[in-house]
Amino acid sequence: MTPLSLFRLSSGPIRSRLLRDLMLLVASSVGLLMAINLLLINDIKHDLAGDRIEAATTLVRDEVLGLLLPVRQQLLIVRDGLQSAGIAPADEQALNQRLIPTLAHIPQIAGAIDATADGREYFLRREGDGWLTRQRVAEHPTQASVTLWDAMLNQRESREESSPTLPGSRPWFREAAETPGEVVWSPPYVFASLGVPGVTASIAWPGSDPLRVTALDVTLQSIVDAIRRLDIGVDGRAFLFSGEGGVFVPPESSETASGEHHADGFFSAQTRLGGPLPFDAIAAWKTAGEPHDDLIRFHSVGEDWWGGFRPLLTDDPDGAWIGVVLPVSETLTILQSRWHLIALTALLILVASLSLALLVVRKYSRQLRDLPKLSIDRRRLEADLRELIAAGEGPHLEFKSTMRMNLRTQTKGKEIELAWLKGVAAFLNTEGGILLIGIADDGTTLGLEADQFENEDKCHLHFKNLLNQHLGPEYARCVRFYLHDLDGLRIGAVECERADAPAFLRDDKQRELFIIRNGPSNIELSISRALKYIRSRF
Repeated sequence: MTPLSLFRLSSGPIRSRLLRDLMLLVASSVGLLMAINLLLINDIKHDLAGDRIEAATTLVRDEVLGLLLPVRQQLLIVRDGLQSAGIAPADEQALNQRLIPTLAHIPQIAGAIDATADGREYFLRREGDGWLTRQRVAEHPTQASVTLWDAMLNQRESREESSPTLPGSRPWFREAAETPGEVVWSPPYVFASLGVPGVTASIAWPGSDPLRVTALDVTLQSIVDAIRRLDIGVDGRAFLFSGEGGVFVPPESSETASGEHHADGFFSAQTRLGGPLPFDAIAAWKTAGEPHDDLIRFHSVGEDWWGGFRPLLTDDPDGAWIGVVLPVSETLTILQSRWHLIALTALLILVASLSLALLVVRKYSRQLRDLPKLSIDRRRLEADLRELIAAGEGPHLEFKSTMRMNLRTQTKGKEIELAWLKGVAAFLNTEGGILLIGIADDGTTLGLEADQFENEDKCHLHFKNLLNQHLGPEYARCVRFYLHDLDGLRIGAVECERADAPAFLRDDKQRELFIIRNGPSNIELSISRALKYIRSRF
């Protein structure tokens, strides 16, 4: 008996245990193989991509957060100081005294802003070795007074200029206004005063009327400079990019001349600072659905790479992101160094599977020899049918001359249909079996011509309807009906599996009958005997 035929056996007690053990054997083998593959993939990620990418990405992000954390802390200090001292955006001298030391000692801060929703604004930034302040008042919000100061805070120059962009329209003001009292970081945008891209930390004063916001600017250039100072590895690269997919390149870089330059300092052409590697990495990242907690493998500049991507400050998909890429060149080395371990593991799995299979075969060898035949082999159809018919009716085989025609009266009779349906119900409630329709009790082939079906489809439909009507559609999965040729005639074969729930036959009087197979006969059990049988069988 072949392994394939074992899986086609019906669900008798021995067959159920055999199928269970073989399935456990297969599941164990497949599970082990899958575990080896998963361990291998995780090992590669751990040794090459996982550890190095995670360490490099963490290093870059920690460096950037270390650069920006003092900005956030200083912003809270500035806000609290202005609030406690009652300093307004119009108090230029007082603001200079408080904010110039902040910009002087925290170089990553490029500018400071204090503004209100009605248009009042104070702005401070470096100007050479001195300082520049800009003020606007609510009465003339589109005009600003610009003053230049030397390092000792002596006024050098003052002028009036047009300033049509109101504070309330700037990204940092809008972001802060949505969550008063919390420090928020804006997405990258171009600073109106410096003309370079950056991010702004801002905080709105809760309860102030009109709304007041204090903010500190950080240029993207300072962030990129911090990233470049890190040791990512000999071939590793770290870069800053936007959620839209543009890589930040300092505008003053001579390498930006070959591509399209955007006002915010982000680029999306093919060749930029250091070549196309960052752009290939971002293209792969966007194709993979822009993940921030998984690795991306891609090909660039003739080599395979791993890439890791993390949001810079917030989870805003349109904000600034950090990318780290490392080559996958060590992957083959890892595989080559461990091929003997992989081969040995596969050999051990094969030996274990064969040993388990041998144990199963030895365990069931004697019982398998005694198993009845409960299905017809389609590869040797005629031989199988003749062997079954020659064996005669028994516990797992029954013959019926017709499906619906009473041969004595030459009329269609319900009693004929119920007769073979009882056989099906008995097989379902016992150990399964085969019902051959078109075969006389003595084994003579009669065929189904007497049933006068218009075509085979009508015959199949009639069988299905009777099964659903008298047993129920839930048993269709346990019963299979086929038409076969034998001795030049068309006969029907019904293959029945043992059901996992009691099958009751509804007769033409809507009575429910419980029938079992006993030798070559079908026996209807009384209610008490049926209940006892069901408790012991199902």
